[in-house]
Amino acid sequence: MKNAELIEALKAAEGKPLESTAEALNLYMDICCGCVLEAEEVLRQQSGRWEIAALARTCLKYATFLEGFDHTLNQLYSVLNRLARCIYDHPRLKLSVLRLLRTVLRRIEAQTGHELGLTEDVSRELRFIERNIEFADRGELDQIREEGHLRHDPVEWTARYEEVIDEVDRLTEEALADTPRGMGFCHAFWHTQADILRQRFGIEWRSPAAMNPRVMFD
Repeated sequence: MKNAELIEALKAAEGKPLESTAEALNLYMDICCGCVLEAEEVLRQQSGRWEIAALARTCLKYATFLEGFDHTLNQLYSVLNRLARCIYDHPRLKLSVLRLLRTVLRRIEAQTGHELGLTEDVSRELRFIERNIEFADRGELDQIREEGHLRHDPVEWTARYEEVIDEVDRLTEEALADTPRGMGFCHAFWHTQADILRQRFGIEWRSPAAMNPRVMFD
């Protein structure tokens, strides 16, 4: 974690019971915003992706508390919407973020007396994720559906994959620390990631290149 302001905010909040004072609520919102900014920066840098899940869980802890206060809802909507876009390889974690986002949107609707089209969009995405997780948990990987044009190995929806992928990403980056990040780096990353998944965790995983043989990746 590189965001100094977020680190300081976390130090001020951690180890203390959650409070409803204006000062505390502002601190919790600062933490939520800081987590999102840090996650977005990780994605931009394409390095340290394993940190995003921890950032999301920290944000969820404080956002869940903040949801109980009407004046936080509009900012919470923005925070959670941006956070959801940062989460990959963690469908169950994303499910938690989207469920809280939907709750926030419904509270905003109740406040304003107007329905928001985004609420149905979030509900639709929730149903898609919930359905695929159910298939994965039952071992029915062939029933898992895709979103978008690229195919992904359905093993990515399993709880076991979600549990280990952050450690795998960290080990993969360590192994490729001296490899130039130019054209073709993704293939080296995926090859190393597949090896670590298989050898360290017993998971057979097919890369996007293997799943989409007619697509050129660079």
